[in-house]
Amino acid sequence: MPPNLIFGAGSIGATANGFIYGFDTPAKVSELLEALHRLNVRELDSAASYPVGNPGNTEVLLGQAGAVEEGFVIDSKVAAHIPAPTLDDKAIGASIDRTLTLLNTPKIRTLYVHAPDPKTPLEITAAAFHRQHLAGKFERLGLCNYKPTDVDRYFRICEERGYVKPAVYQGQYNALFRSAEKELIPLLRRNGCAFYAYSPLAGGFLTGKVTFAASGNGNDGKNEKELDRTRWRGETTFAAYSRTYDTPAMHDAIRKLKAVCDATEQPMSLQEVALRWLVHHSALRQGDGIILGAKRIEQLEGNVAGARKGPLEGDVLQAVEGLWATVRKNKEGKKKGGKL
Repeated sequence: MPPNLIFGAGSIGATANGFIYGFDTPAKVSELLEALHRLNVRELDSAASYPVGNPGNTEVLLGQAGAVEEGFVIDSKVAAHIPAPTLDDKAIGASIDRTLTLLNTPKIRTLYVHAPDPKTPLEITAAAFHRQHLAGKFERLGLCNYKPTDVDRYFRICEERGYVKPAVYQGQYNALFRSAEKELIPLLRRNGCAFYAYSPLAGGFLTGKVTFAASGNGNDGKNEKELDRTRWRGETTFAAYSRTYDTPAMHDAIRKLKAVCDATEQPMSLQEVALRWLVHHSALRQGDGIILGAKRIEQLEGNVAGARKGPLEGDVLQAVEGLWATVRKNKEGKKKGGKL
């Protein structure tokens, strides 16, 4: 069985100056839920900090649209406010209670630690989540964005003290970003923990929109406006994504993959190829998950359809498999040269 498809609810919400979201009213969210129901995608990945620029509005809208009442399974994450502490007993309790109130439910399936909190020891965090689990507020504990060494420590703390152990880890994973394969995923397997991949399309980079919209990439920047109010340009830029993907090596990789896709007997889109690789050829397996986002229903339908097609073959599969080796080699070369 392939990994589950999960809808990334971070694209639900309204912001004044942040990202442009397509599902920003209860009525639009209801339309989205109807589409997800038709597509048999019944799991939603939310967070107390969603959407970017207006924390909490995602869960307000999900509650107003009756997502739980409509039979959707919702996972959420503890509020990742700055400055810390965000993962002490008081902060965790306040965050999960607000989530449950907004979603109109007594418990959720998975409660994630959204990001590490350097001001709160792991022992205190683990104890706090254990108390909330004993109170029946969530079924599974999840971790996000932790380094393998800290994931290993968290497992050991839980084992030594009898706390609820993480059952799922959520991390960035796609054809251009496969770091998790070396240490993290084997560690999770040894501990019976599932892996849920976010950014399966590298925040849209694997669609080619950044490479082929930007100036200097073959169209003189005519489509640069497509990147406004996204994570790639202006005030909404995510520096971590720009550093990781918006590089000459990554753009070259996208151009080469597109050339191979265009040369097939039945040309395929970059996003379809990236999703099919993730479903059928990556380190993911049954019980794992792929978190798909979308700003429009037609975009969602296209991504789900692409992900549910069969395995890749021939030159296309070879091209995708070669992306990571090429990009990683380029990064290692820069490190040796002292540029990173």
